[in-house]
Amino acid sequence: MRIRFVMPALAAAAALTGTAFTFTAPTTAGSSALHELTYGSKILLQNQYQGDGGYLDTNGLSQQHGATYDVSTNQTPNSRGPQTSVWKVVSATGKANGSHVTSGDVVYLVNQYSTGTYLDTNGHSTRSGAKYDVSTTATKNRGPGTSKWHIFGETSSPADGRIRTDDVVNLLNDYGSANGGFLDANGVSGQQGGAKYDVTTSHYTDRGPGTGSWKVLPAS
Repeated sequence: MRIRFVMPALAAAAALTGTAFTFTAPTTAGSSALHELTYGSKILLQNQYQGDGGYLDTNGLSQQHGATYDVSTNQTPNSRGPQTSVWKVVSATGKANGSHVTSGDVVYLVNQYSTGTYLDTNGHSTRSGAKYDVSTTATKNRGPGTSKWHIFGETSSPADGRIRTDDVVNLLNDYGSANGGFLDANGVSGQQGGAKYDVTTSHYTDRGPGTGSWKVLPAS
């Protein structure tokens, strides 16, 4: 009788099959290359204002022209509805699912509630220090580049340009040739159902301490 042994790395990979977040096997010894974000992955984005500004979330029907849902942050992910805090990372430049997400890439963020809608800038915001309102839309690029986001990692380990779990990123909207502002938490939200802060864009990466910084977390 032949006894088959399963290598630990293969067993770990098998255990991860079917999870929402895509992990890439290490290319060198150790775990430095684990948890690399790839296209097609589903993630949570936790705002870093005061260490926990809540999770990027869709909340209620939007009144903006061409929009589907309002966007705010929520203290607890997916507590308002099924997958309202889950976002699928899709390349806006044609990169294949499974390929690495690199700092500086242009992405779509597709909310997984219901049939899926695209994170989008829509109209000037009246919030202090804000640039545009943020909502979701059923059709990508409702306006020129309004649903495209440049993703910039603050740092990672190793420093090879790839985005990983627990990395903090800034997201710059592409409207007006990358002039749509940085995704930002701004002021207490008036939305019901567990909303924490309103979400707009800002001229600055961090309008306030951590308001434009978002931690990448796997969606379970």
